[in-house]
Amino acid sequence: MSDLEQHMGELRRRLIYSVLSVALFSGTAFYFSRPAIKFLKQDLSVQFHAMQPFEVFYTQLRLSIFLGLAVATPVILYHALRFAAPGLEKDEYRAARNFLPFSTVLFGAGAVFSYQYVVKTSLNFFQSFSTHASVELAWGLSSVVGYAVRISAYTGIFFQVPIAASILAKAGLLTSAKMKKYRNYFIVAVLVTAAAATPPDIITQLLITGPVILLYQLSIYMVERINS
Repeated sequence: MSDLEQHMGELRRRLIYSVLSVALFSGTAFYFSRPAIKFLKQDLSVQFHAMQPFEVFYTQLRLSIFLGLAVATPVILYHALRFAAPGLEKDEYRAARNFLPFSTVLFGAGAVFSYQYVVKTSLNFFQSFSTHASVELAWGLSSVVGYAVRISAYTGIFFQVPIAASILAKAGLLTSAKMKKYRNYFIVAVLVTAAAATPPDIITQLLITGPVILLYQLSIYMVERINS
């Protein structure tokens, strides 16, 4: 068997393990998706409305896939790292391996932060506009849950900046000088991404971009320590 065939076989095996882990966790999460929706209803103090006959099932499926992906992230990252291991130096592999647990923690922290502060604040903001306009707001189940999931996922990914910067710095591919040079470009990219992920209101975008910019500044400090 050639090296290419072995390489592709290893890739296929790692992908199968990753897909199976997502399927397993998503299937388990589907069982808890109904209580999760009930929790959102109580926590947000809203009355959800299904606009389509299939909307409840679709929302439960969408939520379970998100939860499955979130829980399976450490498994996916582990297999990705094991696949890339032959092409990494020992120091690079060790750095990436050691940062994996922190990556999971930061994703979870970003998602929780997003739900507690970004999602709740923005929904209250929209609710107040409807109230002042004497308009009764119908909370569509799929729209609200989808919005919460989307914002939480984006914020969780944004919170990976310190991990990505640290790994690249350990590999000698990133310096604090480069980060300072491209800081403005990064801020613009975050603003554009936040604008695409959120409704067109400045409050939601600032609630997302503010902490991410602070994390970027923290990443610069971490990269300086690593490079010193």
